[in-house]
Amino acid sequence: MNEHGNLPPAVMRANYFRGVVNGAVFTLGEAVSNPGLVLSLLIRQLGGSLTLVSLIPVIQSTGYLLPQLLVGGYVQVLPHKLPIYRTFAALRIAAQFAVVLACYFSTDISPTWALGTILFCYALFNLGGGVTTLSFQDIVAKIVPPTKRGRFFGTRQFYGGLLAFAVGGPFVRWMLSDASPLTFPSNFALISLVSLICYATGMLFFARVTEPAAVQVIPRQGFLDALRSAPAILRGNRRYRNFIIVRLCLLIGRLAEPFAIIFVTEQLHLPKSIAGLLIAVSAVAAASSNVLWGRLGDSRGMVWLLRVTGSLAIIPPLMLFGAPYVAVLGSYVLVAWLLVSSLVGGISADGVGIASMTFLLEVSPPEQRPLYMGLANTLLGVGAVVPVVGGILVSQAGYPVTFIVAAVWSTVALTISGSLRAPQSN
Repeated sequence: MNEHGNLPPAVMRANYFRGVVNGAVFTLGEAVSNPGLVLSLLIRQLGGSLTLVSLIPVIQSTGYLLPQLLVGGYVQVLPHKLPIYRTFAALRIAAQFAVVLACYFSTDISPTWALGTILFCYALFNLGGGVTTLSFQDIVAKIVPPTKRGRFFGTRQFYGGLLAFAVGGPFVRWMLSDASPLTFPSNFALISLVSLICYATGMLFFARVTEPAAVQVIPRQGFLDALRSAPAILRGNRRYRNFIIVRLCLLIGRLAEPFAIIFVTEQLHLPKSIAGLLIAVSAVAAASSNVLWGRLGDSRGMVWLLRVTGSLAIIPPLMLFGAPYVAVLGSYVLVAWLLVSSLVGGISADGVGIASMTFLLEVSPPEQRPLYMGLANTLLGVGAVVPVVGGILVSQAGYPVTFIVAAVWSTVALTISGSLRAPQSN
């Protein structure tokens, strides 16, 4: 019997629905407290340096990715992964609640304490996310058949994009505009609270899925054993190895992202409320493309999808490089230019996300899936420290050089993706 065959059709439909709601509502929460836009502005408004801003994507990526090799060997021996998901979901909710409090009381304590608390809780939230993601992906592989996974992830992001466009973007723009009924830091506290509600709702829905027991469970593998097995896994699975290299290059190609909103507000002198517009446009890009990407990925293959959407990642940094030259044509033209950049970036990021998650599920042996996924995500977590280099580049060489370097690495990723081959059907 396969991983999905022991679930009645009604249960599979209920699982699918809960998984879609989880993704849609969680995406809304992520859009409202967007790390590259809203959180970056919060850090700057509290007096944080560009170095602190550069730590945001590092904390996010390493928090999600690095712990997975530590727990992958433990998780893979469990016949059910849902208890792990529920435990760390509760930890994430508590961490986000602490962020709300830190934002609200940031003017009553020193900026250093406020910044430290927010960044620490943000790190805790993402560390919990690393464990919940590992269990989430294994559960999805058991409750969604391979032929429907691309559509599943695309549908989640489609509805999440619609919510972010219709609700998240306008809400953030309103809270950060001069017309906001709240001043700093209450506006950021309310933004964080709305994100908390979305996160808690999304995780609650997924916590109620029905998870079948694993078909095959292998003996527990400790961290050192997993570490020792990593070279053999990378040597023996070429598709897996090449995929990690491509994803590392794409991650490096995003080293300029956390500085885009700082560049737009501080160098191009646009208002902070532009963040809401950029969130909305990125969200509508996701909503308009994700179902298409999911269906095309299922029919054309995830390798094809990764190449196409990965190639689009070259465009946004180049458009940011050209933004000062466009600015001479007027603020409306500049805003339109930036919105197009955000649109393309949203289409690219979500397409790469669908392709990467699905391809990794396909290329990992079912009985060792947590270990393979933990290893891949840990290696990607090492590459996620690159935004710190972006902060140094911005400080030492300026924004234009940083944008060009980002575009070059995305181009390298596209070139290497030619070596990827689709896994055999399972």
